[in-house]
Amino acid sequence: MMKTKKLLSVLLSIVLLVCAVSPAFAAAETPFDNSRFYEVGDYSIHYRVFKAENQKGQIFMIHGFALSSYCFQALAERLQAAGYTCVIADLPDFGYSTRETEKTNKLPREDIMHSLMASLSDEPWYVAGHSMGGYIAIALAQKYPESVKNLLLYGTAGNEGTTSIRQKLMTNPTFLKVMGKFLEVIARMNALVRLLLLAATEDLQFTKDYDLHYITDPYTVAGTGRGALINFTMLPETDFAAVENMPPVLYVNAANDTVIAKRDVQKLSDHLPEGSTEVMMASGGHLFIESRADKTAEITVEFLEAHP
Repeated sequence: MMKTKKLLSVLLSIVLLVCAVSPAFAAAETPFDNSRFYEVGDYSIHYRVFKAENQKGQIFMIHGFALSSYCFQALAERLQAAGYTCVIADLPDFGYSTRETEKTNKLPREDIMHSLMASLSDEPWYVAGHSMGGYIAIALAQKYPESVKNLLLYGTAGNEGTTSIRQKLMTNPTFLKVMGKFLEVIARMNALVRLLLLAATEDLQFTKDYDLHYITDPYTVAGTGRGALINFTMLPETDFAAVENMPPVLYVNAANDTVIAKRDVQKLSDHLPEGSTEVMMASGGHLFIESRADKTAEITVEFLEAHP
């Protein structure tokens, strides 16, 4: 059992580091009741709004690689009930947002997300990021400090830059075509997807009950894999020294996360600004924001109330 669990964890790490989850859909389609679309440059960005009554604050959520806005839904619903309006956006090449091609006039992710935020409100936001979304959230806060109250970082670390080998691979047309198709095939294998979900959540019952429809449906459009791989050329590098001068940060991780290396968690921890809150959840894997949504919401609300 231990060998199987370790194998699944390794496989999950590989897939999360190199694969995609969702393709582009026409803006006319609304996959969820609260779906909306925002147009900027060559992009149509899908996002969802969870509007709170008697709003205490607003939170903009950015998902991680190989994920989509759905991964934040459970947490958004709980924070909405606590009085916080949540907006979750699909990054380019994921969820129901535009898929990039060689003809796309590519824009930095933090610029796209900030443009959407600014279009929705003139007031500053709490900005949440999970996994790769944490890199983007940090870059956004550093580039547009006037738009960010505090960062809420989950299962992430700092991005120390893309290696030259990875950069060459992710700009090679042949590699993108072949690997992109391969990843799209993997994404349609329900049994494998469920095994990866188990490795990511560390929760057998949660995995059994999970409706894979929310993960696998977006895979049906060709070009998903190629578009997602392009993201490796667009990831902002983290300025750790600048992080130290930001407002207090909420930094939450899970003890059984096999995707984010402990040394990377420690490096970001060493550079958090004064007054930050760090929490290491005793249980849960990389997707604890879903499988441990109640606990994650409890931790988050406590931080938000301390930093109104």
